[in-house]
Amino acid sequence: MALGTILPFWPALLFTYLEPLALIMGWNAAWNSPSEFVSRQTPSPSLSTTVPDGALILSYTIGNVFILLGALAIVCTAITRDPRVAKSYLLVVSIADLGHIYASYKILGPSVFWKFNDYNDMMWGNIGVSAFLHINRIATLLGVFGQLDEQHRGV
Repeated sequence: MALGTILPFWPALLFTYLEPLALIMGWNAAWNSPSEFVSRQTPSPSLSTTVPDGALILSYTIGNVFILLGALAIVCTAITRDPRVAKSYLLVVSIADLGHIYASYKILGPSVFWKFNDYNDMMWGNIGVSAFLHINRIATLLGVFGQLDEQHRGV
């Protein structure tokens, strides 16, 4: 048990502390600068100064999802003492990581998606960070960093 969680040290640091902090930063970007948040989803921000109302609504909505995910991360990795809950959370969110990456691929297409040198910070967050988190979630589930604290099972 590490850092007040049932996770080993690295996954505890990553999923219980760093990821929720990053999600709060994402919420801040989506809520405080929704037009900029929307326009920076691609390597070449839109030259249009007008962002459609629907895109602004989606910016606020994704910000809301970021707060939800941050809270779920804390509940499922720090507050729970049941390894099944933590493992289930990590599995479900690892699948969502793939969906997040695929959404970028589907819209950008392979000619833009695979040009890592052209990525801006927002694209690195959407693609690079999602891939990094996915790999670490799977590694945690496979026990690469150590086993979850099993002494609390059934509590």
